[in-house]
Amino acid sequence: MQNALFDGFDPAEVAMVNRQIAADRAETRRATAQKSANRHHMRRANAEATLAEILPATIAPGETWHVMSRGDIDSLSYVRHVLAGVSHLDHLLMSTWCIAKNDLTEIANWLDSGRVEQFDLYAGEIFPGSYGDEYEQMLAMCENYGARLVIAKNHSKVTLCSVDDYKIVIESSANVNTNPRIEQSALHHNADLHSFYLEFFNGVKSIDKSSKTH
Repeated sequence: MQNALFDGFDPAEVAMVNRQIAADRAETRRATAQKSANRHHMRRANAEATLAEILPATIAPGETWHVMSRGDIDSLSYVRHVLAGVSHLDHLLMSTWCIAKNDLTEIANWLDSGRVEQFDLYAGEIFPGSYGDEYEQMLAMCENYGARLVIAKNHSKVTLCSVDDYKIVIESSANVNTNPRIEQSALHHNADLHSFYLEFFNGVKSIDKSSKTH
């Protein structure tokens, strides 16, 4: 439908103007995406530096470390710290209300490179409907890497990291995204606690009807 503002103008000139407008909008979107990506990388670098200062590279058996943060450290920040101290993880299980797209991309890179062998995500019931892009991305990870997605009426924030006898449990108030809120987290090297959570989550059945989830 012709825009009335352009009545009387040469159609070729109108088309050229429309193309320029579209190009300008695309460039704005690219600039915004780049700015967002830069902020994400900066937050990640700051979180990694902070945790490297306050936490040991590996947590001794039986130890628990408590951390209070002001929104600059999310649950995945702790997983990065755990990964920095080991060669890889046999299993990574994350329970969260929601998860950001760039965090899923990072986990996919870990799966692709062998830093993580198995990834299980337990997400809240809003995940498929309210986070459609992330949901589709996770389905692709299930298809490509054998990851598992379980949708449940879930608001817990628990992460399990394991390789051989190194069993780390991360309990946190934070979802797997960064937000400007005070959050508390606790990291435990405790095989019994790890088994407790793993047994519980293994018993959770997905309420998602998609045939792609398992």
